[in-house]
Amino acid sequence: MTYPIADATKATIHPLKVLDLPEAGYILDLTEKFSRSFGWRFDPESLHALVQLARRHFPGLEIRSCESLIRRLQLAGDLVQGARGLELTPSGKARCRSTFRALLSAPEWRHAVDQVCEDLSVFSETEGISLMGDPLPPVERWSAMAPAF
Repeated sequence: MTYPIADATKATIHPLKVLDLPEAGYILDLTEKFSRSFGWRFDPESLHALVQLARRHFPGLEIRSCESLIRRLQLAGDLVQGARGLELTPSGKARCRSTFRALLSAPEWRHAVDQVCEDLSVFSETEGISLMGDPLPPVERWSAMAPAF
């Protein structure tokens, strides 16, 4: 199934070039930060739900076919299905640090990720579902992304 693309410039993008669009970086970042936060296997559906949560706090996040992009990231070798579910490969982590470094360190995106953490905390409390914990405390999360000079 294909979805109409609202932005005509993205309609002609080569399938492999999609991996360099900001949306791919956001998916990789969400995977890195949340893949070990749940008591269940982190699957594409869980990642898709995180993307939907992030959209509420980051209006610029428009992904027409999240499942397709997740699959392409897997085929490109950036995501792998590990023992606990989806996780970043070393090349996926490297792409986050290089290709998407400025994008993922933007204050707007950091705020959106913090809001997703808060939403998950509220969900955990109201539904009585224990989470494995915050992926990284905010200070550690952003210092880990800082360039090492």
